[in-house]
Amino acid sequence: MVSPSLPLPADAYVPILKGKRAELDAVSGAPADKLVPLFEFLDPATAKDLLARAWSNPDDVVWLQILNADGVEDAAFAASLTALYDSLRAAYLAVPVLTTTEEPNTLAALADIAATDGRGVSLRIDVEELVDEAVDSAADIAATLDGLDLTADVVDLVLDGGLLTGSATIRAAVVGQAIRELPHTNWRSIVVSFSAFPAAVGDVVPKGTVAALPRTDAAAFVAVRRAVDLPIVFSDYAVGVPTYGGAAFTPIPNIRYASDTDWYVHRGTERANPAAQYRSLARAIVAAPYYSGPSFSPGDQQISDVATEISGPGNATTHLREATSRHLHVVLSRLATLGAP
Repeated sequence: MVSPSLPLPADAYVPILKGKRAELDAVSGAPADKLVPLFEFLDPATAKDLLARAWSNPDDVVWLQILNADGVEDAAFAASLTALYDSLRAAYLAVPVLTTTEEPNTLAALADIAATDGRGVSLRIDVEELVDEAVDSAADIAATLDGLDLTADVVDLVLDGGLLTGSATIRAAVVGQAIRELPHTNWRSIVVSFSAFPAAVGDVVPKGTVAALPRTDAAAFVAVRRAVDLPIVFSDYAVGVPTYGGAAFTPIPNIRYASDTDWYVHRGTERANPAAQYRSLARAIVAAPYYSGPSFSPGDQQISDVATEISGPGNATTHLREATSRHLHVVLSRLATLGAP
């Protein structure tokens, strides 16, 4: 169990996930002991139902960032946040996630929520802002903590390097610089997040091929941990990306499969006849040396079921669910046994 009022353990894992069906269902089948999902929900009115689909662990903390995607007026959005946390309080250990750019009423509502629940908050900051000399991040952080009436030791800091590009070494160097720019080091926890999965599989994996894409987010985290003298916790975007937006059409069938150091992407040849292609892709994974067997995760079981025709062939959503499930289990297992993601 991960307590909402204590520092995260070194082997905790904070995946940043959107409120999409595939990701929610993948989390619902993952072990919750060291998993602290950070859900991005776009609408307070639907957040409770989305959370109920993914999280049935009343004794384990979950982080929620409610994005004002529709640009609702500040006072109305603040009121909707208050109503949401009032409705969640009896069933969830929900901790709000915020940024240093919250509007005044929203910040005040989050301060009241934190005061009522006594769980602190999670403060999410873009790494690039911390290293940008044109941005006074120290002042922004101080103003946010003042507005919350909280000190750093009850705040989990998420350093979000999801938009960083380049090699693992370059990304780690930027995050290391960002950590040195922090005005405080006594945060309750420091979470470092990277993203490495391509926004469009077709840009890097040709049709009808299998490609191994390095998990540079995990490699960058290990490099940061070696370089800084602070405990940090791993976070990523799983097999997703930081930005929003979906494909304008059904993608060519593909199955993404995480290993210790790579994602193996098995990609079909065309959009037509997806069922037969998903069967073929699943069989290829089951026969591959990196397949862990159906008992490793619900995602592995699903791939086996598709390959052996125990289940239907699935679609883009169900195969994203299996890829996310597999990835969550890989990271949690590696952190538990090796101390590295």
